[in-house]
Amino acid sequence: MQKAISKYGLAAHLALLAVAPLFLFPFCGEVWTARVLLWLSIPALVWTLLEPSRRKGEMLHDARYRVFMSIVRDPLFWFSLFLVVVAMVRWLNGRVGMSYDAENAVWSLRTPSLPFLPGSVDGTGYLPFASVVAVIVLVQGCRHSLGKSARVGFLFVAAFLAGVAAIVAGLCATCGHKGALAAAACSTADASFVGNAFGLHLAGSMVALVGAFERKWKSAMPLLIVAIGGCGVGLYMFAPDLVILAYLVSAVIVLAFSLMYAQKKIGVLAAPKCLAMLLVAVAAGVVFALGVVPAAVKASKFAFLSQEGAKFLPDWLFGARDALSAIAASVWKDHSWLGTGLGSFALDIRFNATSADWALFTPKQVGALNGWWQMLAERGITGVILFASPLFFIAWTYVLRAVAFVGRVVSSGHLAELMATHPVCALGPVAVAATAACGFIDHSFCRPETMMAAAAMFALSASAFPAVAKQSDAESETEK
Repeated sequence: MQKAISKYGLAAHLALLAVAPLFLFPFCGEVWTARVLLWLSIPALVWTLLEPSRRKGEMLHDARYRVFMSIVRDPLFWFSLFLVVVAMVRWLNGRVGMSYDAENAVWSLRTPSLPFLPGSVDGTGYLPFASVVAVIVLVQGCRHSLGKSARVGFLFVAAFLAGVAAIVAGLCATCGHKGALAAAACSTADASFVGNAFGLHLAGSMVALVGAFERKWKSAMPLLIVAIGGCGVGLYMFAPDLVILAYLVSAVIVLAFSLMYAQKKIGVLAAPKCLAMLLVAVAAGVVFALGVVPAAVKASKFAFLSQEGAKFLPDWLFGARDALSAIAASVWKDHSWLGTGLGSFALDIRFNATSADWALFTPKQVGALNGWWQMLAERGITGVILFASPLFFIAWTYVLRAVAFVGRVVSSGHLAELMATHPVCALGPVAVAATAACGFIDHSFCRPETMMAAAAMFALSASAFPAVAKQSDAESETEK
């Protein structure tokens, strides 16, 4: 037991941090979710520095020193600290809102307290600030502290906890809990869906499935049923049809890489065993959905298959999306660099929508149906660059290590090794691609649970390749 805690304690703490918002979304608002993320980030950071995975023949104090120095030398770490400062400034630089000029009888959009700095609507900057802190801890832990088995352990624990969160939220919806029912409605008025995070963890569970068989975690097999079936239920309940299809495709892609790896590394019977376990987990999820998910939620899913005249993509959706994107583009042109402030798009709609636009979407519309345009309107060019920059840092590491790995395999002549590349290497790009694609119909990528899952998986993928400078060390990497 002590060995297991020492070996996978860090992975468990990072996984708990990554899925915490999935437990809180039906019950807690932004303030309490932000507080939980900040407090959970502290033990996760301590475990990252004090209990990293050890390489073969490495003492614990050597592993701690190696991880500490690798974090200090990581440009992404120092840039991330700058992002924390920016997020804090944006949170504190509030005051954005509607302002009435009594003398001229005119309403206008009030600028933040310091107009030359990023701003936000009062009460909207705290959770994004906490999310940035949590993402930094997750990325640094996954990037520097987790070894091969610990990476699989992280994906396994995260998927299991996400599955439990989905089951709890589903039961709450059945009991009539307003928060769970509101999330299950998948309203386009906000276009922010918690189901995206469940879809990411569903893809991660495909890697965990193969990893459990590779490491002979027999006692963990029942937990895989909860992980896969629960995440599938969460994706089904809390995401619209198009998002469900996007993440199902991503899960199938990751599963294909995982089965190829299992066939090459474990044995010819590994793939059938994995598929059998997958079928059991899917069957359990289907039974739960049929018996527990409210009828109104089930009726809203893939209605074009059961309702005559219904379409997969309704005509009104394109009209509303184009109108909201045009509003966002107009706002961005007037506030190109800093935008109008975080959380201000609901106000931008009120000031810029025409009578023809209001006929296309609900009067309660607060979000765009294209998250990238909404981000430009609220954060400007500067905000988009800052948001995407960490992904470019990780992508640079990913490309360097992937090219070095492929070059080493090609030079050695053992091309079959490419078929046995660990599926974690494919998980990150697939997760980021699916999340980015869904950004063209929603802005769920700004949600903390989605950001943390996608960033952590991408960091895991980049670190799963052998290191460029010290390939021999990376190849012999093992955990405690």
